[in-house]
Order: sequence, then C-alpha cells, then structure tokens
Amino acid sequence: MEDYFLNIVYKNKVVKFRVINPEAPLSQLMTNLRHAIGQDGKLIFDFPSVDQTGAPLDYFFGKEDPEIHEVRVLRPRIGRTDQTLADYDVHNGDTVQLIPDPFPG
Repeated sequence: MEDYFLNIVYKNKVVKFRVINPEAPLSQLMTNLRHAIGQDGKLIFDFPSVDQTGAPLDYFFGKEDPEIHEVRVLRPRIGRTDQTLADYDVHNGDTVQLIPDPFPG
C-alpha cells in the first residue's frame, strides 16, 4: 500500500500529515493527530482544550465543498456508525481543515 497523506490546515499552518490507516475511524485519526510529534520533538498542532470563554473544545475535520465553497464538517459518528475518510470522499493528497467546536458545558 502506498503512503497516504492529508494536508491539514489549522490556524494558518499547513502540515502534510501521513495517515497510517486511511480506513480508521475519524475519531482515531483525530486522536493520532492530537499526539503527533514533528521532527522537532514538539506536538505538530497545539490543541487548546478550552476556548477564550473557557468553554471546552472538541475538534473535527472539515473539507471544503468545491461547488459551494463551504466547509463541511466531517462528523466522526453518524448514529452508532464510526465514519472514515472514505465516507466523506476524502482521498490521498486532499486538504482538510481542523475545526474547533466548543460544546456546552
């Protein structure tokens, strides 16, 4: 199997991120990304756990819809079903965004 990469955008920073298992659930990919360490030994992305108001933050992947130019949030689960990159038509080399999502405490 060839290497699988996503270009991940967060806070004006773009990182080419190697995905070990593109068929893994999105929740697992997000966990892997949260703990991913760059070549400098530091976390690739800084994921604040709360926003400016102190509300807890969750993070989702988002992908721009080329027809309407809106970012579609890739929900990690729909009902009881874990979603994968393929469920959202995300392919090797695509660009996705990280979207912070405050949830009510």
